[in-house]
Amino acid sequence: MTKLVCVKCQCELVPETNGTTVVEMASFGPYKVWDADTLKCPGCGVEIVAGFGDAPLRADHYAKDFSEWLYNLKEKACRVEYDYERP
Repeated sequence: MTKLVCVKCQCELVPETNGTTVVEMASFGPYKVWDADTLKCPGCGVEIVAGFGDAPLRADHYAKDFSEWLYNLKEKACRVEYDYERP
């Protein structure tokens, strides 16, 4: 993974949570689901999500079982973050 440095503290971010589930949101709701990692600055505590997989875990939000699958995944996930479409 790329080395990431906090501009404020000038120190390298460290892993906080490996296997963070990221739900990419669109105007209509959940769109894609990714596996990524959460990193944290040991100085100021800022957190970022990086290290996304090459492809989403699922991108078929239109599938009949998507909502149930996502609910079950979030129940088991150690950490869930959301990525909203914003300007």
